[in-house]
Amino acid sequence: MLSEMVKAYRTTRLGGGLIVGVALFAASPLAGQSNKMNFFVAAEGPTWGANSPPVAVSDAQCTDLAYPEGFGYLTWRAYLTGTAADGEEDQVARARIGEGPWFNYHAVEIAADLDQLHSDANNLGSESAVTIRGQQLPAGVLDLPPGSQLDGADYKREGPFFCFGIP
Repeated sequence: MLSEMVKAYRTTRLGGGLIVGVALFAASPLAGQSNKMNFFVAAEGPTWGANSPPVAVSDAQCTDLAYPEGFGYLTWRAYLTGTAADGEEDQVARARIGEGPWFNYHAVEIAADLDQLHSDANNLGSESAVTIRGQQLPAGVLDLPPGSQLDGADYKREGPFFCFGIP
């Protein structure tokens, strides 16, 4: 009898977890948030994974921020280039983020394609490079985030860094 009750409890917990998981995956963007959003700034780096490869941990940070906001259907990439020392030399920022276009929380286009993103014609500024919730960063925080330079160099895991969503 007790084993049947435990089995029923586990089945109920598993079923409930699946329902919650499906609901989170299918969650809609927040009110006021554009469903086109596939770019945001991670204001802070991850507080976990210190012994893990930096690019992989930062990708996971982008995903962790985007998922509960209704953007778990995109594959999130931090705009970072890996190093041989970390075993991520094959990870090149420009090649990791897709082809564009990229839009922020407010549906403002950041860049139409990679060429525009990597030129002076991009729309990266303190008003357009906002967080997953559309908030601007404090003055001086976003000159260009360390590690998110347009060549992907000078990575510092502390953040801020750019996150790009790929369909």
